[in-house]
Amino acid sequence: MREALRFSAYLRQPHEVPKAEKDAYVEEVISLLEMEDIADAIIGDPTVGLPVADRKRVTIGVELAAKPQLLLFLDEPSSGLDSQSAYNIVRFLKKLAGAGQAILCTIHQPNAALFENFDRLLLLERGGKTVYFGEIGDDAAVLREYFRKNGAECPGDANPAEFMLEAIGAGSAPRMGDRDWADVWNDSEEFTTVKKEIEAIKKARSGSHDDEVIQSKGEYATPLKYQVIEVSKRMNMTFWRSPNYGC
Repeated sequence: MREALRFSAYLRQPHEVPKAEKDAYVEEVISLLEMEDIADAIIGDPTVGLPVADRKRVTIGVELAAKPQLLLFLDEPSSGLDSQSAYNIVRFLKKLAGAGQAILCTIHQPNAALFENFDRLLLLERGGKTVYFGEIGDDAAVLREYFRKNGAECPGDANPAEFMLEAIGAGSAPRMGDRDWADVWNDSEEFTTVKKEIEAIKKARSGSHDDEVIQSKGEYATPLKYQVIEVSKRMNMTFWRSPNYGC
């Protein structure tokens, strides 16, 4: 598993970064994701190798090893997992966010325990129209209040993640209320506040150099010669470990 993370770091971090520094960063990622006990394990496949939950962590680690500068995007990282494994994955993501890594994550109907770990929510209805964008709050209090004041009160014992889908008509039942929820959002105070925040951020950053696009020296982070060498090393190691492959 450590080899997979190092391979990602070698090819995806800038070529100017020393290999020793990349190796040290990989060890930080392993520690951050609490993978010390499986650091030297063979990933294998779901039947012979790491279990699905650990493979999810390795996948996240491979992306982190690339040292993303702005955003880590994850597409349904909890899919296919049991409730405890899904909770652990989300807990790791929360830990990453606490360490300063910005994460954009899609998730499919999480339970209440998972849902309350997220800080902000972008809820879309059919057609990609925004229904809500903002804080979730403790026990989804902010989200519950938004829907309550617009005519869809969430019962106290209901899962907010499931209720919001039912409210906007994303399930089998018709939507709650007599207006499209995208129109409700466009006319809401919350939407006005979000627009003002975005304008303020754009204005604050317009005079800085943070938004300047750094011109890449090439199409990839590392030169072609370096890529060929590293990939050849990896393939030779794979063949050496699988002597029956060439028979």
